[in-house]
Amino acid sequence: MKRFVVAFLMLLACSVSLQAQKIKYETSFEKAKALAVQEKKPLAVLVTVQSPSYPKNYTGGLDDRRVAEKFNSSFVCYRVDMADTANAGKIIRAYNVSQYPSFIFLDAKGGLLFADIAPLPCPEPLLEIADRAIAASKEKSMADYDREYAAGSCSTTFLKEYIGKRQRARITDNADLVEKYVKGLSVADFSKYSEVLFILKAGPVVYGNAYTLAYMNRPLVDSIYKVEPSAVRIAINNTIVENTLSRAVAAKNEQLANSAAGYSERCWGKNHREEGNKNWNAVMMEYYIGVKDTVSYLQKASYFYNDYYMNISVDSLKKKDSINLAARNKAAASRTKLSDTTVNRTETYSYTSFKDSYATILNNAAWRFYLMAGDKTDYLLKAMLWSRRSIEVTPKASFYDTYAHILYKLKLFDEAESMERKAVELGKAEKFDVKVYQEEYGKIKSRSL
Repeated sequence: MKRFVVAFLMLLACSVSLQAQKIKYETSFEKAKALAVQEKKPLAVLVTVQSPSYPKNYTGGLDDRRVAEKFNSSFVCYRVDMADTANAGKIIRAYNVSQYPSFIFLDAKGGLLFADIAPLPCPEPLLEIADRAIAASKEKSMADYDREYAAGSCSTTFLKEYIGKRQRARITDNADLVEKYVKGLSVADFSKYSEVLFILKAGPVVYGNAYTLAYMNRPLVDSIYKVEPSAVRIAINNTIVENTLSRAVAAKNEQLANSAAGYSERCWGKNHREEGNKNWNAVMMEYYIGVKDTVSYLQKASYFYNDYYMNISVDSLKKKDSINLAARNKAAASRTKLSDTTVNRTETYSYTSFKDSYATILNNAAWRFYLMAGDKTDYLLKAMLWSRRSIEVTPKASFYDTYAHILYKLKLFDEAESMERKAVELGKAEKFDVKVYQEEYGKIKSRSL
């Protein structure tokens, strides 16, 4: 049973009027796909999540008549909750959904248009995202690009269009494509600002051919990092690290993982000593998780969470959370629009933020240790302390549930029972479906967990 707490978009509730018509949802993903092909309409897939983080009417925008009319007339629609693992799981894996609630838009051929956070409370953002999907559906299908690439198309013109199409669909793993793309460029091309920026945005693997060629003109790269907005710079860095790490995991190449970690560390510049080193360790932990090196992960994580999250007071953690949340909300409020004349489009960058980030990180770390540490008491005790700290920072039902499981594994049965009962009580207060917690409480009480 998964206890990791995901990051949710902070959404503001708003009043919704014009309620009448409802969005029509098909009964299965397969039926929706078939109907989209039959009616030659794009497909709108909504993946929801049940969370106490949301206000009661967080889906209120879906009830607006204008939204219902727009979606019913322009799309075939399917809706599934994240908790429905049988149906949502394959969609989440296929389209790499990591934020909830999310929309996945596909064209009539099944090609991905884009996946993005679903702005559910208010009608206007829903109408905007629908219009964006409709406009994207009129472009050449991703399915056609995929088929042409599989058939051997690899000219620089085609690859640039293909990478651009994938980027507009929010697909960031374009490292292999950009490796082929740079083979068709001349030496002079690597002195062009727009060309080097395009290569960096594609997320080349650290020290790969595309990366090395892009960095051949270091002053030009430095100017990109001075001129481009922070949102673009952050996106470039994250994509390079993610793509390099994914290749390292696939090849079980620890040296390549170290390259990804080193790049992540260097991104912090003047703050190299604290945040840079922290990021280096975080990347390496993800590598060990990816290659299922439990021993190395547990050893590194033990020091990591103690050093960065336990050597600070609860009040200081709460203060840091408040400062970070305010900064992220400010960034989210000011969306940066950038024109890219090379592909005749406008990009929009924005940030999402969530409350209680430090407590959530500690809870997730504790749950991972619960899953990975077996019966190793020393690791379970560390997890217990992290879990308890998450509760001290933010007393939430899901955090108490994690704490109860760890206590049970340590054979502290009475306290585990008490903590799971607290999870049920808090869950009810948070207006959360507590069925899972009640079932776990029953198992703890009967000593059958």
